[in-house]
Amino acid sequence: MTIIGRFQFDKETLKKYSGQTVIAGVLMMVLGLVGLLAPTLMSVVTVYFLAWLFLFSGLVQGYNTWKNYGGHIGAWVKPTISVITAFLLMFFPLPGVAATAILLVVYLLMDAYSSLTLGWHYKPNKGWWLMLTNGILSIVLAIILLVGWPVSSLVLVGLFVGISLFFDGAALVGMGLGAKKIGDEEIETEKKSRKSEKNN
Repeated sequence: MTIIGRFQFDKETLKKYSGQTVIAGVLMMVLGLVGLLAPTLMSVVTVYFLAWLFLFSGLVQGYNTWKNYGGHIGAWVKPTISVITAFLLMFFPLPGVAATAILLVVYLLMDAYSSLTLGWHYKPNKGWWLMLTNGILSIVLAIILLVGWPVSSLVLVGLFVGISLFFDGAALVGMGLGAKKIGDEEIETEKKSRKSEKNN
């Protein structure tokens, strides 16, 4: 087993993890660049993405309610609210951006906690400081978004989603490359050990 920070991986899992992590990181960086270059577009896309999530959630909850709790009116409250929220976001995206800004603040703070914790546990392996930097940046972005709310929400939501995605992606790429390096070193050590055993 290979130990990375406080986590343990076998060589196959480590190899698979590193490749998938780098690919996911690159995709997130590309999406992040879209947000940086076209923040207003990213703001609107984010709102519509949330709208579809609410709609899908509401329909699934509604189907479950109809199948299992059809006779109870109270059980229809949650799916109804989800569907109404979805349509409000779809038909009134600009006010939706302001509301999304508050959700984004919560997300950024949660992302900061997650990144800081993961970075701390991953230390001292390569890429740990990227997670730490990402956590600190998320806190700064959350504060700026709150200070500028709601006037600057249309630009800042897309911009901050882009920045967050870009740095999340960069952190994942750093961690993936670090894990690949550790895996390669582990394989090389194992080959040398086998070679030494044969010679003896």
